[in-house]
Amino acid sequence: MTAPRPAPPGPRPHAAPRRSWPRRIATIATVGVVAVAVGVAVALVIVKRMRTGEWRAPTMDDLVEIKRDVAQRLDGPPPVPRVIFLDPRPRTLTAGTDDAAAGSSSVIAHQGDAPRDLPGWKGSAKQWRDLVTCVQAQFAAFDVEVTDQPPTTREHVLVAVGGRPKDIGVKDTQVAGLAPFNGEVIPRAVVFAFAATQRHQPRGVCETIAMEVAHAYGLDHEHLCSDVMSYLKPCGKRGFVDKDAPCGEKKPRTCAGGAATQNSFRRLRAVLGPRPAATP
Repeated sequence: MTAPRPAPPGPRPHAAPRRSWPRRIATIATVGVVAVAVGVAVALVIVKRMRTGEWRAPTMDDLVEIKRDVAQRLDGPPPVPRVIFLDPRPRTLTAGTDDAAAGSSSVIAHQGDAPRDLPGWKGSAKQWRDLVTCVQAQFAAFDVEVTDQPPTTREHVLVAVGGRPKDIGVKDTQVAGLAPFNGEVIPRAVVFAFAATQRHQPRGVCETIAMEVAHAYGLDHEHLCSDVMSYLKPCGKRGFVDKDAPCGEKKPRTCAGGAATQNSFRRLRAVLGPRPAATP
């Protein structure tokens, strides 16, 4: 008897594909993403340190500011502010990168993250008019407008006039003014003139404003008594003097950027240009 023919073998089941390489690739990719994220986080913390002087985790506002700064660098330097806005109003300023239109100040950021309420000008109306006239005279030779009316352009320097240093968290009661300074033009800078410290005397506050605004345009202190960038006293009325002089406060030193001297008048004119001649 013939033995029954065995049934033909069925299809062999395929072995499950080995996933060791894809898993390794996925693991490497995951580690890479984590490393990049950690690197970015560390970079943002360092940027925060450079902006505020403190080690703090970056906030969403910081990310927005960094994005804006990167865009500015890609688009080229922003235009030099051609308006100096003297603001006598009580107002609240926030900590962050300088943005005059937004009321954001790096000077306040150095004191912490808290917003600061400023009382504004407390002198008389006549003193204010005299102050505005004096500041306009200080910058009369340069192509820039000095006004106490809110500007329509974002590209301006804000001068918060009034109050005392303690209003923004500064403990030194003798400080008459503060401004950001890095030896270059700071776009949309916010500077402070603490008028109450000088009893709202127009001439003293005027010279303080001239010095602090000039810092925002990149000017250093000068060791020249007659110059408005000087801490030396007594010197009478001061202005931007067309004379080369060493930089310094109580004693001469090298200027920011390494120059041996500074001529405040010519340096400011190089930044702003001369005032155009009036059309007849």
